[in-house]
Amino acid sequence: MNELKGYAQAVTKGWWAMLRLPRDGSARPLLGKGGEPQVFATELEAVKAVNRHLLAYVNGGYRHSGHRAKAHRQAANALFSIPKRPGHA
Repeated sequence: MNELKGYAQAVTKGWWAMLRLPRDGSARPLLGKGGEPQVFATELEAVKAVNRHLLAYVNGGYRHSGHRAKAHRQAANALFSIPKRPGHA
């Protein structure tokens, strides 16, 4: 159910990088410009793209950038009156 999955899938003109995140029901191809599935020349290129995106998701950079996470944290601290610690934003 809440699993990550990534693999390369052969298509007519190359390879798709397929990625399944916990919020998705099935694996989907990584999209390029224009919202079309990105086609990679080799299986290795597709697997590298999968790895790059999975690591970004696991490390938290997939859905939030550092700037947005900092803004959310500051808003939460203000809402709940959490005092700021020295050396922390």
